[in-house]
Amino acid sequence: AMPSAVPSAAAAARLLRTHLVFGANTDVGKTVVTAGLARARLLKAATAASDAAVASPATHYIKPLQCGGSDEGWVRRHAEITSTATDLTPISSYSAQTLFRWEMASSPHLASRVEKVPVSDDEVLKSLTDALTTMEDESVANSGEATIQSSILVETAGGVLSPSSASPDNSLTTHARGVPSSDEGGSDPLSWGWSTQADLYQPLGLPVVLVGDGRLGGISCTLSALESLAVRGYDVHGIVVVDDGGGYGSHGNVSALREYAASQSSSHVRGQEFPFARQTYQVDPVDSILSLPPLPLEPGPLKSWYQSAEVEEGLAAFEDRLEDLWNKERGREDQLSSHGYFTLPPV
Repeated sequence: AMPSAVPSAAAAARLLRTHLVFGANTDVGKTVVTAGLARARLLKAATAASDAAVASPATHYIKPLQCGGSDEGWVRRHAEITSTATDLTPISSYSAQTLFRWEMASSPHLASRVEKVPVSDDEVLKSLTDALTTMEDESVANSGEATIQSSILVETAGGVLSPSSASPDNSLTTHARGVPSSDEGGSDPLSWGWSTQADLYQPLGLPVVLVGDGRLGGISCTLSALESLAVRGYDVHGIVVVDDGGGYGSHGNVSALREYAASQSSSHVRGQEFPFARQTYQVDPVDSILSLPPLPLEPGPLKSWYQSAEVEEGLAAFEDRLEDLWNKERGREDQLSSHGYFTLPPV
């Protein structure tokens, strides 16, 4: 059954440019890239506001599921922009929030079971829907063109098919679950069901930025993640790969991804019976696949990495591409509506 939160979630995402950030795997630099995208949006907004002397668009970050640590704090720290000129220099508005949190640094399905703090798919979608709706309402209240240009980044947990949180309320046959050690039913956390990240967020119908794997073996990992998203009807707007600094690095991986995207970009089209059909595979072989240089060795600071020309210019161009694809998608849905058609989230 479709969660009751879905229709309003889809509506809430129509005004503000919203992207889900998925990782091809755990530890591929998803949070690093998300912070870079937030920083690029803030830089662009601050520059535009400074030139036009108007309020700058806001950038919002949401982490629905957090296990150990604080990606919210990490992104806030590395995306932050401060005034370097006068007190009159406008600083872009930024907000960050985490919806559900566990202390254990592990997969959400395991952390929720061990800590006995269940969170169901419906609860996650409802909470995320409420956050999106609040951001939309605030933008409407501000009623300026700048607010319409505001944007949201939603960072998922782990990889595309990593588990989400477990709950006894996740009771559909499609939910994965363990064998309980007793006959007490839902009281045993092993019986709590869970979905994959890709299945959890599919009802929202939001486009995706995929952070690929720049390591040896990362080509297969990234393509598997890409196909997992495509088969579920996600619109993949772009791929970012961080070079791991060894051997051929991400440049070899990115070349292979571009070759694959070139061979596939025209064939993955769904809904061909409708005009202005949505393409679930919108990865341009050149503009939508970005290679970033290796990160400095830990615990080296990342400030100089984010401020390097290769990173700043690369993410700025990538951001322009994301904005263009978002605007085209909104325009296509407006055309569908004007022709008497309506769009639904993927099923």
